[in-house]
Amino acid sequence: MSNPDVSPAEIRSRLDHPVIDADGHIFEYMPALDTYLREEGIEGGSREVMGAASFDGTPLWQNLQEDERWAHRTYRSPWWGMPMANTLDFATSQAPALLYERLEELGLDYAVCYPSIGLNLPMNPDEKTRRRACRGLNRYLADSFAGLDDRLTPVAVIPTFTPAEALEELDWAVGEGGFKAAMIAGFAIRPVPGGQPGETWIDSLGLDSAHDYDPLWRRLVELRISPGVHSGSMGWSGRRSVTNFSYNHMGNFAGAAEATAKSMFFGGVLKRFPELRIAFLEGGVTWAVQMLADLVSHWEKRGPAGLEHYDPAALDAERFDELVAGHANGISAVSGYGELSKRGFATDHVVNDFEAAGITGPADIVEQITRSCYFGCEADDPLTGLAFDTRRNPRGATDIGHWDVPDMLGVLPEVYEHLEHDWLSPEQLRAFVCDNAARFYSESNPDFFRGTAVEDYVAGLAPRAQGA
Repeated sequence: MSNPDVSPAEIRSRLDHPVIDADGHIFEYMPALDTYLREEGIEGGSREVMGAASFDGTPLWQNLQEDERWAHRTYRSPWWGMPMANTLDFATSQAPALLYERLEELGLDYAVCYPSIGLNLPMNPDEKTRRRACRGLNRYLADSFAGLDDRLTPVAVIPTFTPAEALEELDWAVGEGGFKAAMIAGFAIRPVPGGQPGETWIDSLGLDSAHDYDPLWRRLVELRISPGVHSGSMGWSGRRSVTNFSYNHMGNFAGAAEATAKSMFFGGVLKRFPELRIAFLEGGVTWAVQMLADLVSHWEKRGPAGLEHYDPAALDAERFDELVAGHANGISAVSGYGELSKRGFATDHVVNDFEAAGITGPADIVEQITRSCYFGCEADDPLTGLAFDTRRNPRGATDIGHWDVPDMLGVLPEVYEHLEHDWLSPEQLRAFVCDNAARFYSESNPDFFRGTAVEDYVAGLAPRAQGA
């Protein structure tokens, strides 16, 4: 931090707008959660659930012997992940009432709180355990945040292995649990039909999915829920080190988020449900900027007009042969190879990759992504400013909002550094720490912030500009 002597409360006093933590995290207090899990019928409680708290439900690295880890290429999972040297913060992460009490000290006006262990519960491969665990967690969250709703709101966890289970838990969470925010699992691990034992594929809920998830997207819109996606990709190919957690962890939220975002885009979800707002959390912004640029680039090259430049039928086979023969320079030119090339590269399976998304030009791509998608960043990520760089982003698009650091008192000062270093303007900082998060929830649910500490400010926000 450039000025560690300045407190979060002092920084907050300099701002003329609230600070909203759009991706705060609590760490589950295990003795209490264990009780809820057992009440839901999980006999082994938290120990049983944690035994398979990985992206695909396989046993955790720390529960295996050395030879078993190498035999199954079990990825090294998190360890020493909590700032336990800071007793106050460790307790704050597990007691929502203590977090509520410390909000002004932390410089926060309002926080949307995601679970930590709960991120993995929707991935349990056993249906009964998966659904019971999510219900137990959601009951625990609803009770532990009771009476704190003017400044804190918990996020319900929704499993998505099938649309039916997602709809059942979503309806319970909103109707009986009283939740107004939800996290959906961004993918499901499925066995390959007819494949080898253990052979799986990743279903990212949109393109080529095993199920029609439109009923889920429709219900989210009806219930006025803006879902967050907070699934990780540790254990996917390329993030499967047996020995190094950091190798597995770097980019894992971004990797899973990109898979879901592209799947929803190419599968036409964003086109069919323009009212849907979805957040991809804790992956930074660089992947999102790259994805948007790549979508536009692929449209220009692989859209219907761009593909005409690659059509084998357009090759002048006779001239090709003449050019190669005239510049053979020691190689043996083969007469008629141009015609063979035309036939060899030809295919009957020509498709428009952008058809389901309804894309007619780059403006459609930018409009869908910037309208429907929000991307969460860490406070200390110096690359956050890329989201606001209208010089390089396609058609001047901007967006963002998230943070999580070991010392809670360091969060707002880390954010404020973006202003001190001229990485963000005051207006962009406002969007980063407040306005984008406020709009994300209020565009789906105008009553989301009613009765909260930021109600008056959010009510005065202008609608977000198109493509911004």
